[in-house]
Amino acid sequence: MRRCWSAWACSAALVGAAGCGATRQAPPGVPAHWQANARQVVQQLRVDIATAAVGGTTTTDAAKALRNTSDLYALLVAYSDLGGCHQMVSSAGPPARVARALVPACRHLERAAALFARATQRSDPSALVRATREIGLAQPALVRAMLAIQDGAP
Repeated sequence: MRRCWSAWACSAALVGAAGCGATRQAPPGVPAHWQANARQVVQQLRVDIATAAVGGTTTTDAAKALRNTSDLYALLVAYSDLGGCHQMVSSAGPPARVARALVPACRHLERAAALFARATQRSDPSALVRATREIGLAQPALVRAMLAIQDGAP
């Protein structure tokens, strides 16, 4: 029993020592793991954006997507995430600087989700095309946000 306890104590001491001074402390109110969370949000938004591309960029392609159950399901899942962009960012807990970098992207993505809702409610392919265009406007802000996340300074 004594040997087991000392091995555990040594392991705990090594883990504790390895963490000392290795990273900057997050400011109060910002989770220490905000970078991983924020990176995951941006990556999920990028996946959803890629999925939303099934809606097409022409009214003909959009009309086909609105009639195809499989495409419509994929679009529903993607636009559900995109419509919750601000909530996803808030849940990730990034510092204000990073959250501000994501605001323009969220604005476009949430506008795109509203256009998707209109497209499905009214069987309006042109609204789906506008949603696809709106998503494209979010891309530069997502790149800037990812750079802010990688900077790492809270």
